[in-house]
Amino acid sequence: MDAINKKKTIRKQVSRRLEDLREFKNLTAGISSWSKYVREGLGMSLSQLAHRMKIAQSTMSETEDRERDGSITLNKLKQVADALNCDLVYAFIPRKKLDDLVYEQARMMAGHSITSSGTHMELEDQKVETDEERLNEIIEDKMYSKYLWEFMKEKVLDR
Repeated sequence: MDAINKKKTIRKQVSRRLEDLREFKNLTAGISSWSKYVREGLGMSLSQLAHRMKIAQSTMSETEDRERDGSITLNKLKQVADALNCDLVYAFIPRKKLDDLVYEQARMMAGHSITSSGTHMELEDQKVETDEERLNEIIEDKMYSKYLWEFMKEKVLDR
């Protein structure tokens, strides 16, 4: 299998799995503390969970607060999940479909390439190609380039 076909296969497999997670993300909107959500679903009090974790109730309360504000560690979340008889699942869920993210990045790179080459061609008094078909060829080429993610929008870098 050549390198491009391998990349296509990997991207397709990853994309399929991530799409399932994107659906899951919609179901979880509004849950700021999974430990509290599951604990309450189980009918377990804060002090009962604290006892299962062998920590003080105030420490368990702080743990739920840290989960809500995002300052909790993955290791601590795993401990809480274990005490709730749950598995901790950790994943990155793309905001858009993987193929869309790749296409947008490739299109941005292609636009940059066309702008750069167009400027050079104008300086050399050559005809500048703006053909949509040529743009699509460049995008397709860029989508599987190992340099795809070396050119980034400024707004992404400023986050």
